[in-house]
Amino acid sequence: MTEPIYYDNPMVQRCKAVITTFSEDRRTVVLDRTCFYPEGGGQPGDRGTVDHLPVTGTTGEPHTGVLHHLEKPLPADYGPGSTVEAALDWSHRYEYMQQHTGQHLLSGALYRVAEITTMSVHQGAEVVTIEVDAEDIPDSTLQLVEDEANRVIALDRRVRTFEVDHADLARYSLRRPTERNGTVRLVEIEDFDLVACGGVHLPRTGLLNVVKTVGSETIRGRRRLSFKIGDRALADYRLKHQAITTAAELFSSRADQVPDRIRSTQEELQSLHRTVRKQAQRIASLLLPDDMEMTGPFHLVLEDEVEEIFKALAERATEDPRRRIALVNVRPDAVHWAIVVGPDYPFPQQEIRERVLKPASAKGGGKPPLWRGVIPGQGNRRDDREEARRFIKSFIGIWE
Repeated sequence: MTEPIYYDNPMVQRCKAVITTFSEDRRTVVLDRTCFYPEGGGQPGDRGTVDHLPVTGTTGEPHTGVLHHLEKPLPADYGPGSTVEAALDWSHRYEYMQQHTGQHLLSGALYRVAEITTMSVHQGAEVVTIEVDAEDIPDSTLQLVEDEANRVIALDRRVRTFEVDHADLARYSLRRPTERNGTVRLVEIEDFDLVACGGVHLPRTGLLNVVKTVGSETIRGRRRLSFKIGDRALADYRLKHQAITTAAELFSSRADQVPDRIRSTQEELQSLHRTVRKQAQRIASLLLPDDMEMTGPFHLVLEDEVEEIFKALAERATEDPRRRIALVNVRPDAVHWAIVVGPDYPFPQQEIRERVLKPASAKGGGKPPLWRGVIPGQGNRRDDREEARRFIKSFIGIWE
């Protein structure tokens, strides 16, 4: 049995305790009392140290003993009756107290504002998600929920826990019914929310600072909401504020003008891409004219050509069923290649793989009449050019 100091005072960061037992490999320790909360109720177990030995996680129950899982075995001179100091990784504990308390607050706000019931919760490393019994929630409703939660944070309401017998639960107005028997632990946000819960929470709502909705999606026919809570929300605000400020500087605009400037820039880029595409197609038609002699396999070598032109050449090559062409483009990163064998000829798939691609360690593929890919760069331009020549020679060799 372990005395749960984390319930008596969740703000305690360290405590003296006595070892009562440990595992055979000496890497799991039970103490007579602890400030370490064991994993449960969606909240991760605490981390920290026991006499400077790292604790990677905590599991178990107070009535059977809280298990402290050590990164390294307990030294040989430690045993039952040894006094140790347990110290929390406080940033980890405090963060999840914020997440758990904030989740209670948000679930309470969802119910109070729109009578939306929480079905399940996940306290992730980045966000807290709440799955609710609604297929859709208007943005205006989510805004009201967020406002209500932040109102209660500003009021700095007391958060208290107490235990009752399950037979007396009918006397309490729980937001969500519980089927637990025996002694039931209740968590109350003063004059706002009351629910059965075995986790650890902040003593007051003011310590949450702020909550913010950051996502909403449908899953399994229900709405799943994502929230940033407490310090996570402040960090998220700082990150996004810096991003929008930088964007505004780049656009020489105000922050509120950034979305319109992005849309305008996207339209300009789309127009430019269309123009580049048309010009690439014109260049391709000049390099591969319609009246080009098609008596044998052909090759075309380019250097540092832009991707749009190389792509247009490959597509242009497929327009004539008589063409058998190997295209290469020697770029700083790799030798880009394309092979076209028109439907007037059987596509020599196996021969291309074995005689052309495999010797060059070429990557890529496709389907007739066009295969495309790259040959990894050799580190200098001369070797890459030589690799391109061997590639072409191997392709032409198929038809000899």
